[in-house]
Amino acid sequence: MRRAILRGGGVLAMAIGLMALADSRSHAQGILDFVSFDGIDYLRWAEEPGRPLEWGDLGVEFATVGCSIGEDRRGCPFGVDAAAAFMPAGTRMYAVRGHATEFRLAAVWRDRIFLYQAWRNPRAKVGGKLYDIAGKVRAIDVQRGEPTPAAPGTPLRIASARDVETLVDMIVHSPVRRPRRMLSASPATGSPSGSRTTPRSAAPISSRRAS
Repeated sequence: MRRAILRGGGVLAMAIGLMALADSRSHAQGILDFVSFDGIDYLRWAEEPGRPLEWGDLGVEFATVGCSIGEDRRGCPFGVDAAAAFMPAGTRMYAVRGHATEFRLAAVWRDRIFLYQAWRNPRAKVGGKLYDIAGKVRAIDVQRGEPTPAAPGTPLRIASARDVETLVDMIVHSPVRRPRRMLSASPATGSPSGSRTTPRSAAPISSRRAS
């Protein structure tokens, strides 16, 4: 397995789970921290390199969580609109400035801000419609395998503007397919097993949906 970290302006991390989320070899346990709105499933990653979101990063209010699996497992199954794994019902979701709401949302709970990024969008046919990273990545760290606290490993930095542009272009223009697996996490990292990309962009996200 290979893990890539795409770095942009150094102020915001974007974790993107690629096709390995559908890998049948994944040894996954436990449900991931997700929210679902308008048919799009968003994930909050256990590791978020870069600075945390700040209040100035938030845009308009986008929606509110309608139900939470953590509060009502039977009445809030995965796939229901406005459902969340752990964020309680009533949690407000915001757009993140500089990003489309189809890509990123921010939850505000107990005066803390939590970043959620698109994992699955049935309307996205190519990577650029799922991952809003074009023109926002400046370097890429590549690392084989999934890092753990005991063995964090040392990533290889790709800093050539041409190489970065080529790799991002591949992601943006490549066709995407809908993951087949249920949202489940690796017991070691709390993230989906398999390959990942974690880009950093120069701007964050937030928004609210009209009721």
